Amino acid sequence: MPDQLTSWNDGSPKAVILDFVAAVTDSGSREFVPEVARVAVFDNDGTLACENPYTQLAFALARAAELGRPTTAEELKSGGLPAVLELLELTHGSITTDEFDAAVKTWIGAAQHPRFARPYTTTVYQPMLELLALLQDNGFTNWIVSGGGTDFMRAWAPEIFGIAPHQLIGSSGNVMFQIGDAGPELLKGTGLAILDDGPQKPISIHQYVAQRPILAAGNTDGDLPMLQWTAASPHRSLELVIHHTDGDREFAYDTDPLLGSGTGKVLAAAADGKWSVVDMASDWAVVFPA
Repeated sequence: MPDQLTSWNDGSPKAVILDFVAAVTDSGSREFVPEVARVAVFDNDGTLACENPYTQLAFALARAAELGRPTTAEELKSGGLPAVLELLELTHGSITTDEFDAAVKTWIGAAQHPRFARPYTTTVYQPMLELLALLQDNGFTNWIVSGGGTDFMRAWAPEIFGIAPHQLIGSSGNVMFQIGDAGPELLKGTGLAILDDGPQKPISIHQYVAQRPILAAGNTDGDLPMLQWTAASPHRSLELVIHHTDGDREFAYDTDPLLGSGTGKVLAAAADGKWSVVDMASDWAVVFPA
């Protein structure tokens, strides 16, 4: 198999990935998996892209300032999840889906990461882009199953990750159909309908994908149920845990930068289940795209 993982250092995670893909795509192998069952699911923030700060949070803070209700990251940290939900109600509700999509695209086209001084769309992880491409080239269907907002991700992520909009699953709010001045439209409400984290992730996979994945990748305890669900597949499966250990090129942490959920449970499960832990500092030759 040609080496498409050029940004991965030679080591256990890379070898495990290549061996897994070769085995499940070899029709002569006892571990062969038909193409229709080759489903891969990925968390987004912290797994496919930098989550410090969350791209969606940066957008929400910028939009809150535009709406005359400025909020600081420190206020959100002290207020926890209720403060975050209040911010999202303000910045994501009472707007049509088309208006919201345009607002996200306008912001993300100009905003830059405060530390790396590059567009947020380029703070995705080059090694994971290569993994997505490798899987797609070998008959996998890639899905993103994120705690982030579905509408927010669909405004920019399909082009970056090469994934169709309907293959992006995330948290969502209430939506109402109405006839506006320009015709039929969907109005985003202020209430949270689905928080796509923890146990909700495998539920969302069941409801939207309708198949158990054979590959899953995550980075925090909120991704643990998705990884466990994948590991119980009757087929050979692969579970990847992205561990943030690179304080020089990205960040080094074991706690969610905003909400405080950690990695203790998912790392313990990885050790027990022999899942692959990807050490960002040692396993990736490159972090962000050039």
